[in-house]
Amino acid sequence: MIQKTENNLSPFNIMVIAGSCATAIGLGIGRFDFGAVGRFMIDDAWISTTGMGDLAGLNLGAYLLGSLHHSQIRNRKVVLRMMILALLLLPLSFWLEAFESSFLWQAVARICAGFAAGHLISGIPAIALAGLHSRHRRRGSGLVLAGGGIGALLGASAIGLFAHHSAMIAWVILALLSMALALPVLWLLSKSIQSQSAPEQSQAEESSTDLSAIKPGNRWRVVVLLVGGGLLVGAGQVPISLYAPIVVAQKFGEASSLSSDSLAVLGLGSTVGALTAAFLPRRWPTSLMLPLVSCIGLLASVLFFFSDEVSIILLATFLIGVWMWMTATLSYDRLGEFLPSAEAHRRVWAVMVSLVGFGYACFSFSFAHLASANLDLVLLIGIGVLVVQLSMELLQRLASSKAPSY
Repeated sequence: MIQKTENNLSPFNIMVIAGSCATAIGLGIGRFDFGAVGRFMIDDAWISTTGMGDLAGLNLGAYLLGSLHHSQIRNRKVVLRMMILALLLLPLSFWLEAFESSFLWQAVARICAGFAAGHLISGIPAIALAGLHSRHRRRGSGLVLAGGGIGALLGASAIGLFAHHSAMIAWVILALLSMALALPVLWLLSKSIQSQSAPEQSQAEESSTDLSAIKPGNRWRVVVLLVGGGLLVGAGQVPISLYAPIVVAQKFGEASSLSSDSLAVLGLGSTVGALTAAFLPRRWPTSLMLPLVSCIGLLASVLFFFSDEVSIILLATFLIGVWMWMTATLSYDRLGEFLPSAEAHRRVWAVMVSLVGFGYACFSFSFAHLASANLDLVLLIGIGVLVVQLSMELLQRLASSKAPSY
């Protein structure tokens, strides 16, 4: 087991940096930056606007399958093999998308990227934070998850500087960036493989993933966390993360100029949210922080609905990013208080990752036609979802007297 030291370049810190790089590839580059490249693909007549939506949907579906598949894996050696495969598959999918414009080819590449990202995001926190004391788990998980926002900002900035409105060059830039970020992740995975010892240890690890070992009194708390931090977070982010450019177009006629701005602002908010959660004082219990952070998301939705200022729309977009990533970081930490082992924590986290994507897909598809006819009503429904999400976080707070918070 790797021991934590106070040295800034200690093995623990390097592992956290590597984990952040993995999140940057899987979420920031693999999923979020597709919106930036998609505009160029439409301009270059590779795909239509409808085709871009279809590719995004295929990517999300594959992401759900990858995270669900990861949640079913019990053997740690299999986990590490899947992580290596995912790490190789993501840059390869970007290269494939750079040199073939047919929709079928793009669809296959997006499916591969989504499936690999689902595995990478589900498995990397447990690997990057291995050996970390529970009282430092919140900080470590925040730094690892911050990679999602950092990766989105790096990719979008690199595309803006060097792509020159070329879809092919944009994909090449993302492929090269992902390959560079993959190097520390490969080091992390190789260290994890080397730490695997005797067969009896692997068997012990496999048995520790049995979710039936969760104490009966904690099972409802885990379910509440999965609903609040997973399903409702996925659904609640849709009105702002998806419809911000449309809202601005209806109110101010500035859709084209704000589409890239809103993506960058959302990524910045996500990064700030994860880093803020990482450096919250340890004396502030996670169980209390979760409902307080939910208030940020609810405030963002209310501002987004009632505002008539572009600056407030962008502020709401920033705040929804803060809410999303702070909730993810704190939920990961809170789950660890109720689960019997790190391996069980990994599997349940994979379920939460799946539920975030499932909630996003359900809200998007359920209200797609309504958004065309009455977008204000969809935004109001989004506010209602966040009210329910806040109630779930208040409910998990009731468990704080029976479980320690870190």
